[in-house]
Amino acid sequence: MRDYFGDSDEAGADRRSLPRVAPASKVWAAVDNETRDEMLGMAEVADFNGLGLTLRGMPGDPVAAAGDRLWVTLIAEEGIIPLRARIVHASRDCVFGVRLSVPDEPGQLFLIKLYEHAAARAQNQTSATD
Repeated sequence: MRDYFGDSDEAGADRRSLPRVAPASKVWAAVDNETRDEMLGMAEVADFNGLGLTLRGMPGDPVAAAGDRLWVTLIAEEGIIPLRARIVHASRDCVFGVRLSVPDEPGQLFLIKLYEHAAARAQNQTSATD
């Protein structure tokens, strides 16, 4: 798996990244490109680490490039949350590496809960095969 989030933080703060996890149940994202004023559609969250996500399966041929600002609304079993984000990587096969802007406190708690559920499920799956 490629790490799309290896570049330095914009503010220069030292943020430690969590290990990337793939959600056990589907997590979807409704994506709007704020920079180009377009709705890009729905995508599947392939993996995430709290600081960013990988979005896969955007329908059609969306017009998006690295640096574009997005509104990403995550839709999961735990709930729904709108987030601001920036594309840090876009591939030809419509896989986007997205860095999330730091949300307010309720948003941070939601992301932590979502990450903990996915990490716990991933841990349970690997423990069962050990």
